[in-house]
Amino acid sequence: MKKVCAFVAGIMLACNAFAQNGLAHPESLNSDGHFLYATNIGKEMNPADKDGDGFISKLSLQGKMITPSITTEKLNAPKGTAIINGVLYVTDVDRIVGIALSTGKKTKEISLAAFNTSFANDLAVKDDHTLFVSLSDIGKVLEVDLNSAQIREVADLKGANGICYDRSDQHLYTCNFLFENIQGGEIGMITWQQGKPVYERIGDVHGGFDGLELINSHTLLVSDWGALDHPAGFLEKIDLDNKTATKLDLPVIGGPADIHLDAKQQRIYIPVMLESKVQTVKL
Repeated sequence: MKKVCAFVAGIMLACNAFAQNGLAHPESLNSDGHFLYATNIGKEMNPADKDGDGFISKLSLQGKMITPSITTEKLNAPKGTAIINGVLYVTDVDRIVGIALSTGKKTKEISLAAFNTSFANDLAVKDDHTLFVSLSDIGKVLEVDLNSAQIREVADLKGANGICYDRSDQHLYTCNFLFENIQGGEIGMITWQQGKPVYERIGDVHGGFDGLELINSHTLLVSDWGALDHPAGFLEKIDLDNKTATKLDLPVIGGPADIHLDAKQQRIYIPVMLESKVQTVKL
């Protein structure tokens, strides 16, 4: 079922929700321009457990299931993703795993266990050999060198969740999710001054934030759960110039997680965790 949902600040939105047989609490969506890849926490909603029931599904850009699981690599609760040179990098509890999209074989594994984390969450690409990763349970954002496996801390941010990087301006955008106060999360930006990372909150914007995508140098999209005990999620457009938020008029979403913007297809893909489905928004 498809309908035009809203026209918000110059963005025409057409919505299409499709349930996928085989998805199990999808957390993150990404695309190589040809296919869509969805990480699945598993049958049970246990995002910090090493239970071995996590997997990654391959979908068409129209949402048709192609391959329920692209790899035989044992995964626990895969979440955030990044694609570099044909390799899908994914967080998995206390590590980052690289999986070749052409073969499904593991190409890389970097342990984050030294940070005593069990909730490695989102990923953002800095360059062809560097990723940023958020650790939600210990409130850290890290920079990871994929070649040397060297890791350095970028920021302390309680409940660190979604991250995205603007290569042109060298800005790392962040949001956080606070379980004890669902409306207490904020949007922020990390810049580097004399080589040192500096965090700055963006405006007086609050919510249960999860996924972030940069539309352009002036605009962010962020997913907001709204509540934990019932479907109440939505997307917000963040104006980076005047530091204000505009709620997009979409159908209520049950747990919108790590969204993906496909600029070529002009679509926003939303993993709906609590309902084990994907929703698309056509720009």
